[in-house]
Amino acid sequence: MAERLNYQCKFEKYKEELIRLRRHFHRHPELGLQEFETSAFIQEYLGKLGYRFRIVEPTGIIAEHPCQDEAAFAGKKKVVLRAEMDALPIQEQTGLSYASENAGVMHACGHDGIVASALVLARILAEEGEVFPVRMRFLFEPAEEIGEGAKRMLAAGALDGEPDIFLMFHYAVDQSFGMAVHEGQASAMINGMEIRVHGKSSHWCEAQKGIDSIYGAAQVINAIHDLNENYGREHPDAGKYILGIGTVQGGKYTNIIADHVVMNGNIRAAYEETYHALKKELEEKLVEIGQQTGTQITMDFPKEPVYPFANDDGLVDIACQVGNKIFGDRFILEGEDELFLSGDNAYRYFRETKGLFAIFLAGIPGKSHPLHHNQFQIDEAVLPCSVEALYEIVKGI
Repeated sequence: MAERLNYQCKFEKYKEELIRLRRHFHRHPELGLQEFETSAFIQEYLGKLGYRFRIVEPTGIIAEHPCQDEAAFAGKKKVVLRAEMDALPIQEQTGLSYASENAGVMHACGHDGIVASALVLARILAEEGEVFPVRMRFLFEPAEEIGEGAKRMLAAGALDGEPDIFLMFHYAVDQSFGMAVHEGQASAMINGMEIRVHGKSSHWCEAQKGIDSIYGAAQVINAIHDLNENYGREHPDAGKYILGIGTVQGGKYTNIIADHVVMNGNIRAAYEETYHALKKELEEKLVEIGQQTGTQITMDFPKEPVYPFANDDGLVDIACQVGNKIFGDRFILEGEDELFLSGDNAYRYFRETKGLFAIFLAGIPGKSHPLHHNQFQIDEAVLPCSVEALYEIVKGI
């Protein structure tokens, strides 16, 4: 709560509205490119405020400030703010009164809070009209979790008109009530990988006639573990990184040697050069394991990587001033060594214009489960102050 900071949040009066909106979206989560009810709700909300908007098929929204007097915006800077709408394929286990009503789907990454905050900010700017010193455009982006949203929004003109600034924000739960901004690089380079291990099936009573793909897969997992443990020691300048396997599928029956295993995972690295070096080392290890186990191993990357992006220095300075004013010693300026190994398709926006990624800390002491956990929750008390911070950052540009 704002009282924790001995600071009177300017937008505390919108707290009930923020909570109402956030809980509505939390109760009705939708997966990427299926956010039809979410999009319809946002359109109705914005329409009542007078916003002009267009749809990016199937569910995305590009919304312009209600004021249609072009002269009123002459000479004003243009800012684009993004809010992601999609949820995750997770069965919620929070037990909250407003828990997901859609089986197997949950807002476990804070997008419900992001959309709620963006809508209330849109309301505030609509109330101020042309008096506000900046021209705002809101992007309600679908399918961020599956990396499809940004390119669709850009293709539809999300950054048309050469905006001066792109702004995005997230809610994190690793710390309680506060704000953080990265100095310099603000995201990691990541990609999903698929590793296939091919062996030869046989009855286990004739094991010598088969080639055990599960054994080969186990060696691959061990090799990935070794890379995680040792690569940084051998390369002190590698920065943060991680390789991981999330799913393993193989085998058909207890008495049959498995002839095929499929593993899906990801590579994440703070630096692009480290990402490529890890990929090369893993490829070499897979060749060695194949030779040692008699298996044939392939590794593919079904999609292009999600590239890193960096915060603009000038915008970081503005965010620091705002963060210190509102959050006091609960504001954190983080260096690249503190980089969270997340990626975001928002790198596509940062390629087109300078930008800022702000993080609002919303952990609940004793209840802080990580992102994408089935008990993930955020502290709603931070919402009014986060909206004020966004407002002040935009105003100060």
